[in-house]
Amino acid sequence: MQDALIDFGIGAFTGGLSVSASWGLLWLVVGLMGFSRGTCSWRVLLNSFAACLAPLLLVWAFFWMRGTAFPSSAAFAAGVSVIPLTLVSLGLRPAPDGRRAVVHMLEGVRSLMDDLLGKHRECGDCSHDHEPHKAEGG
Repeated sequence: MQDALIDFGIGAFTGGLSVSASWGLLWLVVGLMGFSRGTCSWRVLLNSFAACLAPLLLVWAFFWMRGTAFPSSAAFAAGVSVIPLTLVSLGLRPAPDGRRAVVHMLEGVRSLMDDLLGKHRECGDCSHDHEPHKAEGG
């Protein structure tokens, strides 16, 4: 029984860090696109890389310290699903305005992605340049 609880805890720890690493990977990809467009700095890349790499290193260190003491089991698999299912259930709860909480989160993510990728909001994301041009010849 104690081994099953430990496996469940290790699974929950691994599941949470995997979600965190996936989130960091998403922002690393967005940051790379923004950096290549010149709309964000190298610091965004560094922070995104750290947010992706740190959880992966923690999971690796935890499994390295654990060794082969506990083989993977159903309790471990159940533990891995705890954090993702918790996030889904929190996202499905209604917000004060009646919409789902996940809708608000996705709007925030979309806004941040637009900022990092340099999209225009005022003009409906047009593709032409809005910088003032100097008059030629005079």
